Amino acid sequence: MNIKATIVVLLTAASLLSASCKKYLDEVPADVATLQDAFKTASGAYNFMASCYGYIPAINDEISATPDVWGSDEIAIPWARLYYYTYAMVRGQISSSTPLWNFWGSGGMYDGIRQCYTFLNNIDQTPNLDDATRTRMKGDVNFLIAYLHFVLLRSYGPIVTVDHEISINSTGSDYYPARQPYDSCVSFISNKLDLAASMLPAKITSSQEYGRATSVMAKSLKARMLLYAASPLFNGNTEYYSGFKNKDGTPLMSQTYSVDKWQKAADACLDAINAATSAGIHLYTQAPVTSADPATQALYNYRYATVDPWNAELIWGYAKGIEPEFGWQVSAMPNVDGSGTAFNGVAPTLAILETYYTKNGLPINQDPAYSYSDRYKVSGSTIQLNLNREPRFYASIAYQGGVYYCNATQEPMNFLSGNPEGWSSGQNNYAPSGYLVQKMVHPNTIITSSNPKGVVSYPWPVIRLSELYLSYAEALNETQGAAQSTVLNYIDPIRQRAGIPTVADSWAMAGKTSFSQDDLRQIIRTERMIELAFEGHRMWDLRRWKLGAQYLNVPVYGMNIKASNLADFAQPAEIESRSFTTPASYLFPIGIDDISVNQNLVQNPGW
Repeated sequence: MNIKATIVVLLTAASLLSASCKKYLDEVPADVATLQDAFKTASGAYNFMASCYGYIPAINDEISATPDVWGSDEIAIPWARLYYYTYAMVRGQISSSTPLWNFWGSGGMYDGIRQCYTFLNNIDQTPNLDDATRTRMKGDVNFLIAYLHFVLLRSYGPIVTVDHEISINSTGSDYYPARQPYDSCVSFISNKLDLAASMLPAKITSSQEYGRATSVMAKSLKARMLLYAASPLFNGNTEYYSGFKNKDGTPLMSQTYSVDKWQKAADACLDAINAATSAGIHLYTQAPVTSADPATQALYNYRYATVDPWNAELIWGYAKGIEPEFGWQVSAMPNVDGSGTAFNGVAPTLAILETYYTKNGLPINQDPAYSYSDRYKVSGSTIQLNLNREPRFYASIAYQGGVYYCNATQEPMNFLSGNPEGWSSGQNNYAPSGYLVQKMVHPNTIITSSNPKGVVSYPWPVIRLSELYLSYAEALNETQGAAQSTVLNYIDPIRQRAGIPTVADSWAMAGKTSFSQDDLRQIIRTERMIELAFEGHRMWDLRRWKLGAQYLNVPVYGMNIKASNLADFAQPAEIESRSFTTPASYLFPIGIDDISVNQNLVQNPGW
């Protein structure tokens, strides 16, 4: 990290919008003559604080987005030109000379951290601010300091932690710092989040402030970070990181496994859950749908849990401006009228399709009532793989012979070659796997030639309560194993909301009445993959579990999309090749320019 830089006074603010009204951070800070001018008025100070939010990396802009959503095995990449960064990463084309997102370097997280400390060093000089308002603004910025450090931590492992504004006249290690051990970085961020939580309200009561930090957000982010820190990649990983040291010999990764890290994660998760519950946050259920059977009601519960703006399950929603031209919804929705207005391209892979449970809440290869060996056989207008699945499958996936809930209706899907949703020679907008993702598309979003921009905006769910439930279950299982009955108490409400039986009831159908720690670990991981699919978790989960080679170093499969008849279409076909190198690909490389400028930095293993 080369910290020496000119002081950034004001950058573009984060515009945090809902579907219907202007929100607190809509304002773009006005240019000011000097840094001091920015803090002469309360409005100037507010705008400066808003500019700090602008450093949060984009999530729902599919061109410049972080790799969270596209960097796992969930989605086939339809447009290599538009998704170049992720396209290159999943093929092993990232390097220290082309670090792609480069959160570390110029314009990245450290620039944002510096701006946050500039705010903290100047806010006390702003007149006409009451103590409560000033304290809350400091809470906002301390949360952002912690989050920007967290973005670096999950990407690079051990990082440089910054606890003050670095003067452009600094020298030595203050100017060119070395990396801190991973566990020290975790402690630093944890303390920042505790500080932020003590300064922030538990919930937002005004729609004008949607998107601002809360104490529940801070506690939830702490829970996620401690869960990552307890996971196999970072907890006693002698396989990859035994020689990972600073130039002075300081080990950067602890080589001793500690179950106490799992306990800290469990405690943080429970603290966040209790704080969320006290703030009125709960698992989302859609208002009863007229004449809906239980499975259909469960479908609506799950589908709207992510797209109903600012709903009761949402802990942190990210909405930076209006959804861009190549945003998620327009990219995912089907080309129903042949106009090309919707891009028809966000396609789930066969790997994620086969991860969803059966209607009995069991893996498709474990359910005795599901014919796993016949899953690619034709059945009516579709294939058997698409039949008798759980409601979350139908809420998330559009398949041949099924429907897509969009355009305020149910659009019938035909992915056979030559059809609007299918492949055609010379056409760029098609679903490369023969399926489309419905999840994260609002059913009332309308994108047709007659209404090309009818997008229902919503905040992208960065943290939902269901994540905390699953994280708590995972941490408890690792600390206390199968003897901990509370584990199932935090999985079963999610399953029941999704319209499937409890873990015990489902597995009883397969003749299994008890569970080992290993059994529960796999159940929790599968539940997490399904419940949080396409939200940006799986890329990081597969890494922290040390499963990169198993899931990310294998070809991507879909259906035979060039077939014009169903029998030929229903044959799995390789649609992408991918590469994941162990151990290098588990952490991003630091850019060679940053390594060259700061001689105290060491590179990540394998780069």
